[in-house]
Order: sequence, then C-alpha cells, then structure tokens
Amino acid sequence: MNRAERLRTGPRCKQGAGCEKGAGAIDLVMVSAFLLIPTAMMLLGFPLMMEYKSMGDAAAREAARACATASDPNTGQSRAEAVVRSILNGRGLSPEGTKLKIECSTAWRPGEVVTARVSFQVPAVSVVGFGSLGTVTIEQTYREQIENYRSAP
Repeated sequence: MNRAERLRTGPRCKQGAGCEKGAGAIDLVMVSAFLLIPTAMMLLGFPLMMEYKSMGDAAAREAARACATASDPNTGQSRAEAVVRSILNGRGLSPEGTKLKIECSTAWRPGEVVTARVSFQVPAVSVVGFGSLGTVTIEQTYREQIENYRSAP
C-alpha cells in the first residue's frame, strides 16, 4: 500500500472509502451563507432603523412644541397627539401601537418645561418582498420651555 492509499488521497481514492473530495467547497458555501446573509440583513436594516429613530425624535420635538405654544393644556394635548399621529401616518406606521405621554398640565405657566415622550413599534428586520420579522420599540423624549413673556389667555 503506497502513501496516497494510506492517506486516502490522490487519484486512487474511491468514493465512500473516507474520501472527501469537494467537501471543503460545500462547507465554505454553507458557512458563508449562514454568516453573510444575517450580516447583510443587519447592515441593510441599519439605515431604516436610524430613519425610525430620527422620525421619533422629530415627533417628540413637534409634540412638545405644539403643547408649549397652545393656549391651554387640553388644547396642547390634543394638538400634540394630532401632530404625532400625522408624522407616523406619513411614514406608514400604525398609530395603534403608539404610546404618547405629554406632561402639559403639570407645568402650565410661563417659563415652565413641557415634556413629550413618544413610544412606537417598528419592524426589527424588513425585507422587501418577504415582509418583516419582529418588532422594536423606539422611545424618544423631548423637552420644550414655555415662553417666559407670553400673554396668558
């Protein structure tokens, strides 16, 4: 028995006798698929997640501003809710999963601070043509000061 037969390599290697021709190529394809596909999905979803965070920041900022510039706390609350719903609907997100907490009535005097907290759910991974997987909750907070020299109604 020569060295090639003992090591089961070379031209005399018979199929089924411990010869693994081409197994490395198959392993390479399988491992790269299991590593590259999730990594690509994560990288493709990153810009969309940043867009959602930016949208949440804008919604909280505009809600606090709408509340701080209103003539009374009840009007401010309703205006802030309408602004947040409008921003989220403009992006195509469902307003049912949105939680809006605005603290208007606790500090309704000139110079006080109004806080708006917006929380909504977005898809964790969204693949065009396949749908989305899971959800992530995005929560943004913004504070706005009521003008010191505004006239009281």
